[in-house]
This record gives sequence, C-alpha cells and structure tokens, in this order.
Amino acid sequence: MPGIGEIFDSVAGSVAELFTGEPSVQRAEVVSLSDVHPGARNGSVLTVQEALEKAVGLDYSSAPGTFGPRTKEAYAKWQRHLGYTGSAADGVPGRTSLKKLGAEYGFKVREGDGGSTGGRVGSPVPGHGVNYAYGVPNARYQTGYHTGDDYAAPERTPVVAVRNGTVKWSDARGGAYGNWIGLQADNGRVYVYCHLSWRDVHPGQKVKAGQRLGRVGSTGNVTGPHLHFEDHPAGPFRYGHDRKPAW
Repeated sequence: MPGIGEIFDSVAGSVAELFTGEPSVQRAEVVSLSDVHPGARNGSVLTVQEALEKAVGLDYSSAPGTFGPRTKEAYAKWQRHLGYTGSAADGVPGRTSLKKLGAEYGFKVREGDGGSTGGRVGSPVPGHGVNYAYGVPNARYQTGYHTGDDYAAPERTPVVAVRNGTVKWSDARGGAYGNWIGLQADNGRVYVYCHLSWRDVHPGQKVKAGQRLGRVGSTGNVTGPHLHFEDHPAGPFRYGHDRKPAW
C-alpha cells in the first residue's frame, strides 16, 4: 500500500497536469536554486530527484518533477548525510547542500532566478561579510550558541533582501533584536534582519532581491553597529528555531 507521502505527491502531480496541460516536465541541465522548493513542479526539481534517487534512494516515480513530501524527506536525508542536524536538516534546499549534491551527481547550480528581475544577492549587507558566524558556542545566549550571522558595518549602511519575497513584519518590537524585519522569501524561508537603525518597508510589501529593506544600526542588545541575520522556517518566529543562514 502506498504511503501518505506517495499519495500526496501523485495527487500533486496529477493536479499540476490538469491545470497546466503538461503531462510531464523536462530535466533541467542547470538547476536554478530558486526553482527547487516544496510545492514546485519543474525541470530543476526533476534533476534534483534523479540525484536524490542515487544519493539516498528516493522513489519519485509517482510524481516526477514535483517537490512533494517524499522529495522533501529525501532532501532532509541528504542534508543529514552532509552533517546538518535539527532544523538545519529541514528538507528545503540551500545553496551549499544543493551545490554539493550537484557536484557529486553531475549537475550545475544557478544561484539566480533564471533571468527575471530580482533573484538573489551575495550578502544582506552589500560589500560586507560575516564577522561573527552562526553556531559559535556562547553561554550568554539561551540556546547556548550564536543563532545567526553578524555583519559588522557602519551605522546606516544599507541592508537588502537576499531573495524575492514579502515582508512578514517590520517593527521596533524585537526586544533584544531591536528594530527588526522578517522577510518571507520565495524559497519558503523567513530571513530575520535585526538591530536596524532604520526600516524602509512595511508588512505585506513585495520586495525584490537586492532591494533595500533598512539600514544597519545598534538597537536592542548590542555592543556596536551590525546586522544580526537569521534563517528560519516558515511560520511564527521562534527563538532558536534556526539554521545556518543560506539562500
């Protein structure tokens, strides 16, 4: 008897065929990261499924090209194979894990969005890199580790959307996080921007990757101006329900 995941995937594929009129998808030679996420149906997903079949034994025959629960479960297994644990092994492809899958099973990854406006950018603080990384043990935090990546930069340095998405919240009620913004991105993740001096966006606003969201600040509990940047799953914000930022 097929499992619930297989039934769901099969129904998802059938519904997609019904509404698109396309009986199948064609394998993509180059996988676009922005195309590979739960609910998607396209050639990039099919290429990833083929790789996951070899890597972790995914049976995608019931819904080729559809990123349903079985594919998500298989991708989480691949993430655990790479050493990801907890919420970091959530089954949602990130840049690093997808590139490693491609390197091992013969496909290239395009990090943009396939040529449409927006796409993705290299840093939430253009021109600045991480100076204090995710996961560093620190007893000062309730989790016992640093829950995001910090980008030290002068006060009022612009911070930008790392992907296309919708502003989930933008307010001064972040407590220790000070002025903060939550970006619900097009890959299903929520990216959290903290300690801002200024916010340019409002809840519900659609934004493109690279668009300015606000400016670096030192609001909340800080020792100097920087952006604290976190990566969370969809849903209400929960402290410590994070992974190493990837987009």
